[in-house]
Amino acid sequence: MDNQKIIDICNNYYITPKKIEILRNGEKVLAKVETAHTYYLKGESTDKAYVETCCTFANLLHDQGFLVTQYMQSSKGSYTVQFDDKVFTLELGLPGKPLEVITDQEIMEFGRLLGIQHRLSQRMPNLFTNATSWSFFGGNQSDAIGDYDENELSFLQLKKHYHSHPLFSKIEALYNEYRFNIKQVWTRLPQGAVQGDFCYYNMTRIANGSLAIFDFNLAGNEVYLNECIGVGIYHAWHAPYIGKLKEQERFQLFIESYSKERPLESLEQVYFPQLKSLIRAFRYDRVELGCTLDNKLMQDLFIKETLKILEEV
Repeated sequence: MDNQKIIDICNNYYITPKKIEILRNGEKVLAKVETAHTYYLKGESTDKAYVETCCTFANLLHDQGFLVTQYMQSSKGSYTVQFDDKVFTLELGLPGKPLEVITDQEIMEFGRLLGIQHRLSQRMPNLFTNATSWSFFGGNQSDAIGDYDENELSFLQLKKHYHSHPLFSKIEALYNEYRFNIKQVWTRLPQGAVQGDFCYYNMTRIANGSLAIFDFNLAGNEVYLNECIGVGIYHAWHAPYIGKLKEQERFQLFIESYSKERPLESLEQVYFPQLKSLIRAFRYDRVELGCTLDNKLMQDLFIKETLKILEEV
């Protein structure tokens, strides 16, 4: 991908670049395009109809006053332009500074914004037929978004490494029990269109102090409670943090902030503890780290912590 090809693609959006900076050039293309405004041109080999839906969803949120990136329409009225083997989109750049670490203030904002996004989603028709990368019960038939179940894969990875540990049978029994219980009500839990990667690295702090959200390429249909807990756990236990709160306190701060915008329904409250324990215990990076331990004492501590997380329910 060179500058002339980028100019040709931009012409489809009635934009004539004054300056082009190619930030990524390979299987995925990312270019910063300067005119009177700043735009980001993104391209990858993917399903065009899916990308159109992602752009439509983002713009619907934008139209309702939610601070997200805005996708440009081409001369043909679509958001995408097919060029060679890639599907391209052009989005208006969000002015501001990306987040590198988070504080208690950001954790509260993440909870509040996710609650608002879910509340807005509940008012919309569901645009997606696919789930997100957070989802459960995908079946692991392929690597496609929503078609796999990362939670199950992480459990199987842990089982491969620790199946002979004396405590593993208890872990497996609780895992199977909670998964069975949640699967019975999964389709009854509130769900709808979500951004799909609601994490600090997809946000920027703009001039007025607000957080703006970008990157909708993993959007899909999701159980709101599942994404809520997953996003909360990621920012409480795994994201870079500056502050004095312990992990559980950070998580509680996130959930309280979320619930002020979208209070959990009774069925969600019932299954909250089991779903939280599954997501927390078998988050992929936690399991990957646990499976690299070669010290028996550290291995024992990891397995005991895993069981403790499950037994807290």
